[in-house]
Amino acid sequence: MQDSGEVADSALWLEASSGTERSFAVLFDRYRTRVFRKAYAQVRSVADAEDVVALVFLEAWRNRAKVRIVDGSLLPWLLTVTNYVLLNQARTARRYSRLLAAMPAPEQEPDHAEEVLDRLDRDGQLSAIRDVMAKLSAQERSIIDLCLVEELPMATVAAVLDIPVGTVKSKLHRAREKIRRQVPAHPALSEFTARLDGAQP
Repeated sequence: MQDSGEVADSALWLEASSGTERSFAVLFDRYRTRVFRKAYAQVRSVADAEDVVALVFLEAWRNRAKVRIVDGSLLPWLLTVTNYVLLNQARTARRYSRLLAAMPAPEQEPDHAEEVLDRLDRDGQLSAIRDVMAKLSAQERSIIDLCLVEELPMATVAAVLDIPVGTVKSKLHRAREKIRRQVPAHPALSEFTARLDGAQP
């Protein structure tokens, strides 16, 4: 029997889509850590990141007929789904925050987790990047994330998003200009925009 580590993603996904649970489990084990790492970088909570992982693979199963294997790998598609799951969670969190803001404020107890987050954000870089990224479209965010953070080739990004390579290039350029316009208000973004400027077609 062929070692599962040697079986191509496309073969495993074909088997998984046909009802082979073991093949789906192999793919889960193969990419769970990468999805978790991306989710944790955003949510900063092990439990919440695990929830994102579960949602991503649930979406993979629910939309198994639409899954794209790009350059022999399922990972680019999973990372794209991770971005959309995180975006939806952020929208839900904002709605929840607005609801809480309309309610009388309870007596506050010391929250050590908040102190940790404050230290992480003290230099302003994380919050600055989030502010600017929030002004981009979901597709622009996916393109920036896949091209620059995950360092995938533009052709791979185009394939997984099902858009022409030229569209990836133009949207990356427009996103770069949007971010650059925010730099005077967010000096902490200088390193981030330098990476944008260094992106190759």
